[in-house]
Amino acid sequence: MRNPFFRVKRTYTHLVRYRRMMGVLMRYGFEEVAGVFARRLKVGLGSKGLPTSRMQNLAQTSLPQRVRMAAEELGPTFIKLGQMLSTRPDLIGHEYISELEKLQDSVAPEKFEHIRNAVKQQLGAFPEDIFETFDSAPLAAASIAQVHRARTKEGHEVVVKIRRPGIVKTIHTDMEMIQDIAALVKLRLGRQSTIDPVRMVSEFTQAVAKEVDFANERRNQQRFINNFADDSTVHVPEVYEPYSSEGILTMEFIDGIKPSNIDQLKTAGLDPTTIASRGADFVLKQVFEDGFFHTDPHPGNFLILPDNVLAPLDFGQVGRLTRQDRMLLQYIVLSIVDGDAGKIIQGLERAEMLADETDMAELTRDLEEILSDYTNLPLKDIPFGEALRRGFDVIRQHHIEPPRDFTLMLKSLMTIESFATDLDTEFQIIDSLKPYARKFTLEQISPENLFRQLRKATQGAGELAARFPEDAAAIIGKFRRGNFKMHIYHDHLEELEQTLDNSSNRISFAVIIAALLIASSLLVPQAGDILGIVSLQTLGIAGYLTAAVMGVWLLASIIRHRRF
Repeated sequence: MRNPFFRVKRTYTHLVRYRRMMGVLMRYGFEEVAGVFARRLKVGLGSKGLPTSRMQNLAQTSLPQRVRMAAEELGPTFIKLGQMLSTRPDLIGHEYISELEKLQDSVAPEKFEHIRNAVKQQLGAFPEDIFETFDSAPLAAASIAQVHRARTKEGHEVVVKIRRPGIVKTIHTDMEMIQDIAALVKLRLGRQSTIDPVRMVSEFTQAVAKEVDFANERRNQQRFINNFADDSTVHVPEVYEPYSSEGILTMEFIDGIKPSNIDQLKTAGLDPTTIASRGADFVLKQVFEDGFFHTDPHPGNFLILPDNVLAPLDFGQVGRLTRQDRMLLQYIVLSIVDGDAGKIIQGLERAEMLADETDMAELTRDLEEILSDYTNLPLKDIPFGEALRRGFDVIRQHHIEPPRDFTLMLKSLMTIESFATDLDTEFQIIDSLKPYARKFTLEQISPENLFRQLRKATQGAGELAARFPEDAAAIIGKFRRGNFKMHIYHDHLEELEQTLDNSSNRISFAVIIAALLIASSLLVPQAGDILGIVSLQTLGIAGYLTAAVMGVWLLASIIRHRRF
């Protein structure tokens, strides 16, 4: 049993944080939202309103901008959530994504003494005892970690990514609060809403937990090293495991050029066109061949080395694709090329992404409207990123529920297309995508794959046939013993049961009232008494009064619940 003291302590910690959160929401014009949470969570906000000058400034700022500014002020957890939300165009509109992508995750560096203590806690000794050299000034400082340059005693130039002290506890507290708020939002939205904020927050909570676990990032990075071991166009920084832990990641120091600095690339003799093509190949190989991909391949997560070699960075968040996910992507690409909305719907149905309330006719009409704009264009002129953005609008409007990793994959394709077109204005991602899609298609119909699928199907059929006599005997045996049970699930059955229960109760009350009225009407005209104690007339009048009270209560109950 959990100690009650810790529950009280957690509640107090949350209360302080809640008040600060509500204050930030009010400062950015979300007073109504803050008020709803404050009333439900019993948190006082005070009575002071926003100054007139502040209101005027907010009136000149868009809602997405205010969301982004509030997230920045609320700190690391909300910044990370905003950044992750910016990769989900199936959940929010493009105007919000554009703002959330601007979230700056840079803060003042942690004091070096705190960093020394963090290294000792994680690796068992102070940095000057572990490394040959260790720079006290950080190369970069973010809300979750900061990076220092060092040299190992074996002479390797490295960077050491160190998790900030106390950040795990801060994020844990924030995520508990956000989960509480999500539960309130879900309650306010009601059962009919297609949005499940609790599920969304749970998903983001898991993602943030992986982000602060550097052992997870180390495993991801090692897998990328293995996947690109034979690719001379990509160099994944080496990981130094003896110098790494759950809160520290030590990797090879990369001295490269940011791909966004095109002038510097050209001065160094590098070719932006080649870099653009290799960036697209980097992502497409992950999608079609590895099924394991970097979820945010923006320019800030790359450095360019001599000979136009790409060095990807930051492997905290990755996605995994099933073969079905890749087949659905193929359906989408072929649909855009052929202008056939039916292929997309067929793929969505196979992947079971369509909600019960989806209007198929309207969905088909919206998809055909998008595809008609690209049908007569040459393949190289089809704006793949724009088509996907419009597709995500349709996903939100029709409550389509794609798997998280499939959505992240599409967003990665959009990101790498933007990355590549900034380097090469003539770049077309479909030209790069075609050979991978063709190779994937050939693999699907190759004799080896067909034989493998046939073998699996044969094995499955054989196992089913072998088990059939036993399964049939078990079912017949249950029938004979009277133990056969069939479970049927019906949507909203609990609501129907509650409605029937309420109705039967009211009918019972009405019958009792009617019986009292009839009995009282028969007793009032009668003379005499019962056992010489109560007269029949008095008993009849008491029956009238009881019936009146019950009638008033029943009427009030019906009016209160607005059920006539």
